[in-house]
Amino acid sequence: MPQLIAKGLPKARLLSQTVLSESSADMGWSSCGSWLAAVTTSGVVHLVDGETGAQHTEWLAHENGALALCWHPRLPLLASSGQDGHVRLWHVAPDHSCALLIDIPLTEDPANNWIEHLSWRPDGAQLAAACGKKIHLLALDGTREGEYTFPGGTVGALCWRPKGAQLAAAGYGGIRVYNVLDRNSRSQALKWKGSLLSLNWSPDAQVIAAGCQDNSVHFWRLPKLSDAMMSGFTYKPVQLSWSKNSRWLLTGGSSQLILWSFDKKGPEGKPPVTVDFHQEAICAIDFANSGQMLATGCRAGKIAFWNQVGDSTPALEAQLDSRVEQLAWSPRKNVKRLASTSRHGTLSLWEAIAA
Repeated sequence: MPQLIAKGLPKARLLSQTVLSESSADMGWSSCGSWLAAVTTSGVVHLVDGETGAQHTEWLAHENGALALCWHPRLPLLASSGQDGHVRLWHVAPDHSCALLIDIPLTEDPANNWIEHLSWRPDGAQLAAACGKKIHLLALDGTREGEYTFPGGTVGALCWRPKGAQLAAAGYGGIRVYNVLDRNSRSQALKWKGSLLSLNWSPDAQVIAAGCQDNSVHFWRLPKLSDAMMSGFTYKPVQLSWSKNSRWLLTGGSSQLILWSFDKKGPEGKPPVTVDFHQEAICAIDFANSGQMLATGCRAGKIAFWNQVGDSTPALEAQLDSRVEQLAWSPRKNVKRLASTSRHGTLSLWEAIAA
């Protein structure tokens, strides 16, 4: 009797692959989508073409190792930080060359000089940099325009309010929200007994969510400050990604794709939507900037391309050589191009069409 053989999903089209010197510490697109940058744990930045994936240049940004990079929201300007207590701003020219614009030393204390988090204000006027329990506000010319001390010790995450000048910082004891335009104002405290590891503000600025050390997600509704918790995760749900309409929050912490509905009736008191596909824990999630597509990646190196929230099966898949570290969709409208990095240090560029 003939047997029915299950076929795998169509494979996404691979545009290019770049072998990095080491595993990627961070990765991101320029605001125009022309360039893609990845910085390795050893401090080397690789700049590749956003269309073809061809590598343009690489340079050593931080000799003691890098921890973060962040593109300016409007300019061809890249910020990087590492284990040396310095923030560096790099200008990318139209010919793809890159030059150091400003070197900003934040601390010379060798015991507390890791700058782990960078985040540009949505209008690009300031860069927030977290070093230990200190949060520094830096102008485009490198001027220090402000400093905050997080009361819970080391800052675990930074996130700006969409289209605003409020900066949220998470760590032990909850979240502090700072109004950077009024230095005399008191910070707003969103208290939680525990350590917060990640932070993400909904696009409509109505909800702020945080991944917790105790394998839960906590969120606050603004401005009323009503809060709730989502628990039961197998792993720490540090991956948080909002749909562009703020209707859905996707979380890691499981091999299942977990979707929490933030409609008028939820998610309080309602079970999440769960989808089985990945065989191992999901460790990267990203929504496309246009349309409803999303991508998820797991510890086994599998990437799933989903056409929209609620699909029971992804439209495409791709396989990396090791664990998926980062996923990021191109910011260009009507472009279905996804960048990924692997634990072994491979930067790949995919087109969300069948190969």
